[in-house]
Amino acid sequence: MITPGFFNYFNAHRGLMAAQNAMSVINQNISNVNTPGYSRQRIDLSMADAYNKPNLSQISRGQIGQGPVVQQITRSRDQFLDAQYRLSNGKLGMNNMTQSALQQLQGIINEPSNSGINTAMQNFFDSAQAMSLHPETAATRASFLQQAVDLTNIFQQQALQLSDLRKNLVGDPLVPASFATSQLAINVNDVNQKLATIANLNQNIVSVKASGAQPNDLLDQRDKLLDDLSKLVDIQVTNYDSGQIDISIGGETMIRSVNQVDSLQVVQNLGAAPLPDDVPALVQTVNGGAVLNDGAGTEISSGIIKGIIDMGGNDPTLTTARGMIGKLDTLLDTIVTQLNTLQTGGRDQNGNLGPAALFINDPTLNPGQALNIFHWTVNSAIIADPTQVAAAIDDATSGTGFAGVGDGRNALQMAQIKAQNFGALGTNVTDYFNGAISKLGIDTQSYQNSTTAQNNQLQSIDANRQSVSGVNVDEETIDLMRYQRAFEATSKTMKAFDEVMQTIINMVN
Repeated sequence: MITPGFFNYFNAHRGLMAAQNAMSVINQNISNVNTPGYSRQRIDLSMADAYNKPNLSQISRGQIGQGPVVQQITRSRDQFLDAQYRLSNGKLGMNNMTQSALQQLQGIINEPSNSGINTAMQNFFDSAQAMSLHPETAATRASFLQQAVDLTNIFQQQALQLSDLRKNLVGDPLVPASFATSQLAINVNDVNQKLATIANLNQNIVSVKASGAQPNDLLDQRDKLLDDLSKLVDIQVTNYDSGQIDISIGGETMIRSVNQVDSLQVVQNLGAAPLPDDVPALVQTVNGGAVLNDGAGTEISSGIIKGIIDMGGNDPTLTTARGMIGKLDTLLDTIVTQLNTLQTGGRDQNGNLGPAALFINDPTLNPGQALNIFHWTVNSAIIADPTQVAAAIDDATSGTGFAGVGDGRNALQMAQIKAQNFGALGTNVTDYFNGAISKLGIDTQSYQNSTTAQNNQLQSIDANRQSVSGVNVDEETIDLMRYQRAFEATSKTMKAFDEVMQTIINMVN
């Protein structure tokens, strides 16, 4: 059969346009080879409808193709790998945050060192030992009292630093404004901003897809935000053919269809359960009022926010700022109580029985703090008059109960507190403290190892994901050359047909 005169022009034109569009897509890929979150795009070509449909007519015995047409431009993406990546990313974010907080804890405790609690306890008990040998000298008594002051000071200094760390993480009831400036609040606000952006992208994506186009760049932007969001908090994503997604956090829906239906907020815990001392700040949904870290129901289970919640809480299985303060409080309480018992049961340098307590609990010191560690201080009256230190025992074998200024047996018992086992500690004071430090070191190393392993797993998943969606410049260059050759060949075809038409026209003329 005979084809129309300009048929070949149209056919070649389609070929040129297809090759040109393909090279434009390849150029887009190469240009974005280093763009985070970009997915490789591919042009899908198909044959245009044939010129004639087959029929029984002798005039038209077959079909003549009309060249290629662009069906769509798709992006290479695997939702299963995306889900794996985000799950692993959340665990890595949690481990990173926990490891960082534990390292800050180690920096505060600073053991072993010459200026930590272990050294302060050793110096104090050594001074008690020295006083037991020379209770009659003012120098040994003054040294003993100075070491007692240093002991309470180092305990309180570290407790306050730990309290500041916790305030920085989740907020402090003594400073209500800190709940809005804590790391928890900052990261929750970041989550809300990302949710709002994703909701807007949802609307644009649905609109573009409804028009029949493929919103590849918008989808990449949204997927990048989902990756970033997964590092902050665990998310559950539901995909729909329309292009929209639903997002839930801790079982609570945040985005439904194209609307953001809820967001998160950080509020001070004023309730009875969980105790504010254990969980100072609550993360709850703004509209639904569901609390996602109260130990009841579905909760935030991974991400940086989970790490902050854990380290700002009082989980007994994990070394936390509040947990370490509690251990230091128990330790100092035990030491102080035993020393006060010996002090008030002994005799001072003047032979007086039952002098004033060596340590007093002063609520005006660090007011508002609930634990005793913040309030213990050396009795100022005894500091002013070191002779009131009860270095001697109440000696029943002596007629007056006082064996003399050289009696240091009570001071020796004070020094021996270091080696005694106490029920509140389950061991002696040194082993109790070293056990707490050892647990801190073990937890830190454990999370460091977990972070390394999780990071390796994330890189492996990302490598698989990049094999699907990443841009390979070598492959793109080969495709570019292929379509360039197609463009050149089609151009030559069009030129040949043009020469044929010119010849025919000239013949007619």
